[in-house]
Amino acid sequence: MCAENSNEQHKEQINANEMFNEIKTLKPLRQGVFLGEEDEKFYVAKSEKEVYELSALAYYVWLLCDGEHTVNEILERMSNDIKVEQSEVIEPLVLSLHSLSHAGLVRFA
Repeated sequence: MCAENSNEQHKEQINANEMFNEIKTLKPLRQGVFLGEEDEKFYVAKSEKEVYELSALAYYVWLLCDGEHTVNEILERMSNDIKVEQSEVIEPLVLSLHSLSHAGLVRFA
C-alpha cells in the first residue's frame, strides 16, 4: 500500500512538472478585486455576485499574477521569497494557478 501511495505521489509530481513545462512561458494576469482579509482568509470578487475565499498561498500567487511576469519568473520569485528550492514550489504553484484559472481569477496571456 505504501508503494502504491508513493507511486501516486510520483505521478502527481510528474503531472505538475509536465503542466509547469506547458505554462512556464505564459504570463498570468489576475482578475477580480481584492475585498479584504479575515482570519488568514483572503476575499477576491470576480463580480458583485461571485466572491472567492483564497488561502494565503492562493492569494500570494494571485498577487504575483501581474501579466508582466512568466510562470517561470513567478516560480523564481516564490522560491527566493520563501527560501525553498524551486523543485519544491512547482506543485503548489501549478495547483494554485490551475484553481485560480478554473475560478476565472487568473487568465493567461
